[in-house]
Amino acid sequence: MVNQTNIENIQQLRAQIKSLRLQQAEQELYFLKKKQSFKDAIESPFTFLKKIGSFLGFNTPKQHGINPKNADWVTSLARILVPMVLNKTLLRGNGLFLKSVLTLLSQRVINPQNVNQNKLSSLIDKASSWINSTLKSKKKPTIDYGIPPDSETF
Repeated sequence: MVNQTNIENIQQLRAQIKSLRLQQAEQELYFLKKKQSFKDAIESPFTFLKKIGSFLGFNTPKQHGINPKNADWVTSLARILVPMVLNKTLLRGNGLFLKSVLTLLSQRVINPQNVNQNKLSSLIDKASSWINSTLKSKKKPTIDYGIPPDSETF
């Protein structure tokens, strides 16, 4: 790509130098853009995975005071079981897109602040006290007939 031109005077030489510098600048800009596009193409899958991870709370451990490493067994189990239960019951006839969006949202909502062993035990205690109070109020009073059923009154 060498241009063979006959240069006869100083003005033609200066014009040729300016055109070569302009051509060099254009080529440098072209190659810088190509380099950046290759770099973006290589980094785009990693950027996508980082965004998904940060949305799910994996890449940003101190986001809003949530640390997934502090998650106990209840949180970990809920992150697995809640989407499965939703897919089997409430989302039975819906499409794949709605199921995947609600699965991502449910996993995002289930974090160590909202779902943990202490909250589960307090919820179980409240439910058991409510059930016990309703069972005590529904007990039938024993009726006294006066004569014991096992007495020998022949």
